[in-house]
Amino acid sequence: MKKNCHAILIAFLFSCIFPKTIYCQDNQNQAQYYNWFDELVGVENTELYNGIVYVEKYRTINSKTKFFNSPSFLQGSITYYGQKFYGLQIKYDVFEDQILLKLEDRLGGNTIQLFKNRITDFRIDGHEFIRIEEKLGKKLVISGFHEVAFEGPLFTLFIKHKKKDFDRKDRRSLYYEFINSKNGYLLWYNNSYAVIDSKKDVSTIFPELKREIDNFYSIARSLRNSDLDSFMKSLMKRVEILKSQTNNAITE
Repeated sequence: MKKNCHAILIAFLFSCIFPKTIYCQDNQNQAQYYNWFDELVGVENTELYNGIVYVEKYRTINSKTKFFNSPSFLQGSITYYGQKFYGLQIKYDVFEDQILLKLEDRLGGNTIQLFKNRITDFRIDGHEFIRIEEKLGKKLVISGFHEVAFEGPLFTLFIKHKKKDFDRKDRRSLYYEFINSKNGYLLWYNNSYAVIDSKKDVSTIFPELKREIDNFYSIARSLRNSDLDSFMKSLMKRVEILKSQTNNAITE
């Protein structure tokens, strides 16, 4: 109900104050509209502040933390309870797959953990993520936040970031270190998700390109060993080009 009121009130207020305004569709103008609304009604009166007070469970003493890109809060936006919020200070806890939000100083400046199942997507430090929940029968086989790594006309590649923890001891107490684990890769193609764990998986999805895929794995071996994320993005861009060329040849 709040989501509908949010949208209706924005439309009503803009029609009253700016009767000749034509709504722009680009993200920058959309962000301005929503920020204007949140300032008008008070962001604390929106769904954004529905969450639980965050309590840190893992003591860390160095830069090896469980967070995406930085242990500090980063600039971001989020779709929460169906509403878009911009200009936020957020963290992505990769280890526990949760989103943390820093409250404004005037509201205490504390940290809350948002309800994961109410998050549709978010953007942090220039990286876009969406929440994917895919079931096979009654079993949940794909779950969590995935980064949109490559998006083309034919398919989308997602990265599931992962970290693993190690408990350490100093002279006084226990602390934890988190390091990047092997990420997972997911492809949205032909209206379904496919998990990619190996070259065989890619060739199974695109059997007509098996030779080209084999060649790419051979040529880009060093990239695959040093930066698997970049390798997978480059591979999918190459497959996209080859598939587009094949489709164009068929239609001509």
